[in-house]
Amino acid sequence: MPRLILSLLAIAVLFCLLCGPVTWVALRLWRRGDLGAFRPVRGVWIAQVALACALMFAADSAGLPNPVGWMVAIVLAVSLGGAVLFASWRAVVRVAVRRR
Repeated sequence: MPRLILSLLAIAVLFCLLCGPVTWVALRLWRRGDLGAFRPVRGVWIAQVALACALMFAADSAGLPNPVGWMVAIVLAVSLGGAVLFASWRAVVRVAVRRR
């Protein structure tokens, strides 16, 4: 039972690391007046989870050493990259709406 609890805790922490930055960016945008910032977050979360799973599977298939380290690195990279892309995309949308 303790291994199961530890595994569930690790999954919860990795999920928070994966989805936290995008949620934080959406919250910041929402506080600045972008009321539609939270609408696409669900799709971004799904895309991030799919990309992270695919990269983890590829790293495991390649036989890279230290699989836990690679897992955390992949989660952090996908998370931060997704947050940057999401913020950039919302900025482009905001500029396009203002020009109309």
